[in-house]
Amino acid sequence: MTPTGQPEAVVETARSLRAWTDVIHHRFVPLRITQDDASDLAGSVRSRQVGHLQASVVRSIPQTFSRTKRLAGTDDRNLLAVGVVDRGVGHLEQDGRRCTVAGGDLAVYDTSRPFTWSLTGDWTLRVYTWPLSAVTLSDADSERITARAISGTAGAGSFLSPLLAALAKSDAVLSPLTGVRLAAEVAELTITTAWEAGREALCDSAEHDQLQKIQVFIEENLADTELTPQRIAGEFFMSARTLHRLFARHGFTVACWIKQRRLDACRRALDSPAAQHLNITEIASHYGFTNASFFSREFTSRFGVSPRAYRSGRSA
Repeated sequence: MTPTGQPEAVVETARSLRAWTDVIHHRFVPLRITQDDASDLAGSVRSRQVGHLQASVVRSIPQTFSRTKRLAGTDDRNLLAVGVVDRGVGHLEQDGRRCTVAGGDLAVYDTSRPFTWSLTGDWTLRVYTWPLSAVTLSDADSERITARAISGTAGAGSFLSPLLAALAKSDAVLSPLTGVRLAAEVAELTITTAWEAGREALCDSAEHDQLQKIQVFIEENLADTELTPQRIAGEFFMSARTLHRLFARHGFTVACWIKQRRLDACRRALDSPAAQHLNITEIASHYGFTNASFFSREFTSRFGVSPRAYRSGRSA
């Protein structure tokens, strides 16, 4: 451990398929691994923890990693993951799509559903994972952003890529609370970047456009204590039942979406110098949390640290 209690980088190696399978299972999720040639296997994983984000550098020889339906159904370590292929070529398949990634480009995948990574050459794959419970992303939205090649040098990817590289390579010591904040911000940037990469495939969906407009409206009115499903439905000239069905088809309830976005807004406010004069209860109340105990429990469940500890670590 570092002097601040932050875990140091861990390196794990293997020289047999069985040992390698155990390393991958322990570090990520259970996967079926097949070796593409008869070469002697050599593999290594170097990982560091940044808040609830794990950043790993994985190296080995040509292989295929499969998260089968059975494995996904019997394992509850559900992660949002990003793979960056620095060396070799990677082919990622998930949700009916297949993309090819190489040369520092990246792709998103979700371990709660089957996927396959096929890696050729002597490859290096950087893998970044967050617990799905810690990100605001429905199953339906996750299915829209997986297995799409994202350039590390264009669009939002040109901002995300160097940040991911620094997280994997740096040995900088961060306080636990700084790690939590950084992990949450990188997750949001990752999702935004993946949405941009898939925007052309999404632009024909009238339902998605409507949902996105509603979500923007919610985002702009988080401080309104009267932000209810009934009010939102009226704003968009639909019944509350239609609104609930729209969100349900994307894996969320309206109330859950509002709560998660309010928690994210509170986290940002606890970080903001402009809100330093407000106490935690005032910030929570501003974003619709009238019960301080409920807010504290929900915040701790989402971010792994209490609001008070989160704010006290701001200057750490």
